[in-house]
Amino acid sequence: MELEEITQKTMEYVTSEGEIFAQKIKVISYDIEKNNVEIGEEKETIGIGVRVIKGKKQGFSFTNNINGLEECVKTAYKVLKVSRDREDFVSLPEPKKIIKRNLTDESLYSISSEDLIKFSIDMIDGCEENKGTPSSGSTNLTLHEEAISTSTGISLSQKYATLFGYLSSIYKDVDVSTGFDYNIMRKKFNFTDIGKNAADKAKETSNAKNITSMYCDVILEPDAISSLLSNTFISHLYAENVDKNRSFLKGKIGEKITNLKMIDDGTIDYGIASSNFDGDGNPTKRNIILEEGVLNHYLYDDFYAKKFEVESTGNSERDYKSLPSIGTTNFIIEGEKIENIKEGFIINELRGAHTANPISGDFSVEISSGFYIKNGEKIHPIKHGMIAGNVFDFLGKVKGTYGKIKDTGGLITPSIVSEVKVVG
Repeated sequence: MELEEITQKTMEYVTSEGEIFAQKIKVISYDIEKNNVEIGEEKETIGIGVRVIKGKKQGFSFTNNINGLEECVKTAYKVLKVSRDREDFVSLPEPKKIIKRNLTDESLYSISSEDLIKFSIDMIDGCEENKGTPSSGSTNLTLHEEAISTSTGISLSQKYATLFGYLSSIYKDVDVSTGFDYNIMRKKFNFTDIGKNAADKAKETSNAKNITSMYCDVILEPDAISSLLSNTFISHLYAENVDKNRSFLKGKIGEKITNLKMIDDGTIDYGIASSNFDGDGNPTKRNIILEEGVLNHYLYDDFYAKKFEVESTGNSERDYKSLPSIGTTNFIIEGEKIENIKEGFIINELRGAHTANPISGDFSVEISSGFYIKNGEKIHPIKHGMIAGNVFDFLGKVKGTYGKIKDTGGLITPSIVSEVKVVG
């Protein structure tokens, strides 16, 4: 039975306002240990979430048993009876025009387990070809389907697939250094290059030197930017956090935050976080959040859009086990390109960004990989360094962007040049 049929069938048991969200995820994966493909796994999960509504009260339940749909609805009504009013709830969304995007290259649906094994071996071969020693890695193909049906007349379904490859490499010289590379796309890509890049990164960070502390220019490369902003900044754009006084950006619409442009765009063809509709059943959109650094608006799901009396930005996310919440799609950062810095650091990767304070934006995180730069040239790799500061200060002092644009898995950005305290 197709997911859309399952949601429609389950809606027949709903005697009030309500919605059904169904999700099916199939993952085929292989793990790499040293230079061997060690473990293969194939698993599939299907689940249905049921929300029923009477007035301001809501009940929610979920199940993995597609033969127990009626029982799942009954459980949701039991929860509804004991729930408290959600005073700010207005209504479920009404059907809107949905534009179908090119979510996945069809070639991904023909990838077999044997293909994934070959991709894994390609990464190992690429690493060894560039004098690296593979230490660990993985390949996987994720096939994703979802559907939603509501009492307001929404009935939608979509599917997409994601291909992923990752390899970590070791290089032994005077000391042991490591490097990794990865790619994640909704198209096929070259796995051999991942292995080659991982080996090259391990080699170039060998014989790292200690550094002295200084407040200076830094170039945060895309992976470092992704981990820092995901843990300190992006949640401040969510209308829920604005509403609950957990956002530094509350009341700052129309103010200049940085010298960057930021866009959330769920409509990009083959985008890693693109979709035809969001978790509420609203169409995804292209939202210019910061234009020339000025904050235009926040990100909304349907609930908070109605509370703030604005249109949803199409930023509802969910799985079958949860109610909708606000999240990003393809988050794009743009800015004026500048030349290299005279003295400072290139920081490739950060470790421990999840320990940053998501409310204040304060961070103190380890530099996992980086280089000391002088007169635009890499002088030597660095070790035992940290960066510390506040993300809003960091963004406020941005001087421009640098280097190639990379999609880190939903955050698409070049390197960003700013000032920060580097601790040796």
